[in-house]
Amino acid sequence: MRLITFPGQGTPISVPILKSIIGAKSKEFGKILSRNGPKTNDLLQFIYRHPSSPGSIAVCSNLFYQLYDIQLNEAYKDLQYTNEMKKSNQDLILLGHSLGELTCLSINQLFSIRDLFNIANYRNELMVKYTEKYLVAHKMNHSTKFEMWALSSPRADDLPQQVLSLINNIRSTAPTIYIANVNSIKQCVVTGLVEDLEKLRIESQTKFPRLRVTELTNPNNVAFHNSTVLRPIQEPLYDYIWDILKLNQNHTATKLDYPIIGNLDGRISTFVHHAIERFVRCSSSTVKFTECYDTINEVLEIKDGAVNMGPSNVIHNLIKRNCTLDCSEFSSLETVNKFQETELQRLKGIKDTLAKESADNQI
Repeated sequence: MRLITFPGQGTPISVPILKSIIGAKSKEFGKILSRNGPKTNDLLQFIYRHPSSPGSIAVCSNLFYQLYDIQLNEAYKDLQYTNEMKKSNQDLILLGHSLGELTCLSINQLFSIRDLFNIANYRNELMVKYTEKYLVAHKMNHSTKFEMWALSSPRADDLPQQVLSLINNIRSTAPTIYIANVNSIKQCVVTGLVEDLEKLRIESQTKFPRLRVTELTNPNNVAFHNSTVLRPIQEPLYDYIWDILKLNQNHTATKLDYPIIGNLDGRISTFVHHAIERFVRCSSSTVKFTECYDTINEVLEIKDGAVNMGPSNVIHNLIKRNCTLDCSEFSSLETVNKFQETELQRLKGIKDTLAKESADNQI
C-alpha cells in the first residue's frame, strides 16, 4: 500500500516551477491534455494567471497526480510488468488537507478536472458569502475582519488541546474563535475576529512563554473551518456536488476506487457517499490532521511509503515529520525526476525478486 497526499487551499502555486515541469515533461502533459479534453489547456492558462485561486490549486494537484500515474505506467511498460505484477503495486490510500480532500474525490474518477475546478471555487464562494452574512447578522462594521493565526510552541505537550481549553475559558468575551487546523501536537491554526484573537494572544502568551504567533494570509477574510460561521455552507455544497455527479451519471457509484482518510476524524472512507459527506462536514469544522497521522501510524500498513503531491512541499513536510513512512516529494522538476529514478529502481528490484523466487520454485 502507498499513501498519496494532496495540499489544501492555502498552498501557493509557483508558476515558474509549474511551467518548468510542463516544459520538461511535454510528452506526458500532452497525454494529460488529451486524456482530459481540449479545454484542459484553458484551465492551465487560468492557473498561470490566478495561481492562488482554490480551483487552480485543486486542479494543479490533480495534474501532479496524473503525471505521477503516467510515469508509473511508463515504468511498467519499460520493465515489461504483467497485469498481476502491476496489481500488487496499485494499492493506494489517499489523504488531502482540507481542499485536498476534494482532489482525492476527483482521483476516484467521480468528476472531471473542470468539475473539480468549479466545486473548489463554489466552495470558496460559499465561505466568502456566509462569512459576510455572519458579519451583517451581528451588525459588524466593514473594518471588522476574520483572520487566521498559526500558533506553535516547541515545548507544548498538546498545544491544540491546551489552546482549546483557553478558547473555552474566554468564550463569553471572545465568541468567534475556533480551531481551524490541528496540524501537529505542537502547532494549530485558529480563526476568529481580530479583536477576539488578540484576547487569545494575551491569554496564550502568559501560558506558553515561547509561543510563536504567525498571522496567515487570508485575502477574502474567510472564517476558515469555523463552525460558528460556516455551518450553513454544508447543504448547498453537498447539493452542488451531487448535482454534478448526477450530470456525470456517477450518482449511483457506491465504492471508491481508492479509500480516503478523512480530515473530520481520521477515519477511512471506502464508500462514495461517506467520503462526500465527510468532506462537506469538514469544510466547516476543524481539520484534525493529527488523527489522520494516528490512522497512518497505528492502523494502516503502508509498506510503499508516501508520495506527497504538489503544489508546494507543505504537506510533504507535515507527513515526513509526523508519520513513520518513507516520504517522497512530488512538487518540482527536481523532486519529480528524483522520484521517477527511485521508483524505477524499486520496481526493477521487485521484478528481479519475483523472477528469482520463480526460478527457485522450479528447482
